[in-house]
Amino acid sequence: MVGHWKMAIADGCLPGDQLGLFNVGSGSAHVELTFCAEGGQPLGPFRLVIPAQRSQSPALDDLVESGTPSPSLTYSVVVVSDTPVLVQPRPADAPAARHLP
Repeated sequence: MVGHWKMAIADGCLPGDQLGLFNVGSGSAHVELTFCAEGGQPLGPFRLVIPAQRSQSPALDDLVESGTPSPSLTYSVVVVSDTPVLVQPRPADAPAARHLP
């Protein structure tokens, strides 16, 4: 585990969905994501570094080369970080995020 800050999203995400991760702190956030699907082994942890006051929007498909849960299965996500980050699940069919210059 990279840190002490932990949260879980158990609402039932689908492969292709994204997580909007925003580091509001003044230093880099070291984040681990673990994906859990019903009846399968956990996938991860996948490690990311999010620079201070920046965001990333990883998709499960971008992180996992093999063993991706079936598109018909929902999964939960456990997020662990060494500093607080804001986490927003985004469905694959949601409008693209707008980036500020």
